[in-house]
Amino acid sequence: MRTLFLTSNGLNEKTTSLFWKYVGKEPIDTKAILVPSAAAENDGAREGIIVCMERLMNMGISVNNILIYDLALLLSDGYKRTYSSYVRDIPAQLRLMNALELAQYDVIAFCGGNARTLLDEVNRTGLSEPLKQAIEKGLVYLGISAGSMIAAGNFADSLGYLANPLTPHAEKGSPCGEISKEGLIELADGQTILIKGECQEIIC
Repeated sequence: MRTLFLTSNGLNEKTTSLFWKYVGKEPIDTKAILVPSAAAENDGAREGIIVCMERLMNMGISVNNILIYDLALLLSDGYKRTYSSYVRDIPAQLRLMNALELAQYDVIAFCGGNARTLLDEVNRTGLSEPLKQAIEKGLVYLGISAGSMIAAGNFADSLGYLANPLTPHAEKGSPCGEISKEGLIELADGQTILIKGECQEIIC
């Protein structure tokens, strides 16, 4: 069953407890993928990668259990390799992982930054389909800012887990509780959208 946590600036104390309940493992035993591709445009954005890594580590995930998966390093979907075609054993961080490989991890975290850039990379590499399959197999999705927007209704070619568009870092967030299927969601820092199966709610 799909489990997604869409946040503005990461989990708070309450939602962290809920997060670990759904992951079903101790933090020290948890394997995570960190996708920093939204934050690669300038140094100010790249600082967000440091913050994302720090948050995962503060949640108790060992740095040795975090795979940094920069989609900018992956070939485009459909590209036929030429001079590298003799290479058979390509490291996971340099190729598109399939659904079974992704599902060997417990969590995939998408950093903040430029949401359009991030979604373009997801679609360029063909990650969308194996990612969706892995989520259905139990891979827990954690979105931070741009990482939340690409799962919502902000773009026609988004991952499509939430019909509503959302605006992160809102001064005043939308009311907590069950989400209606229409209208903009303003997500304040500290709020989290939890998608569990077909249930969608804002948690404060």
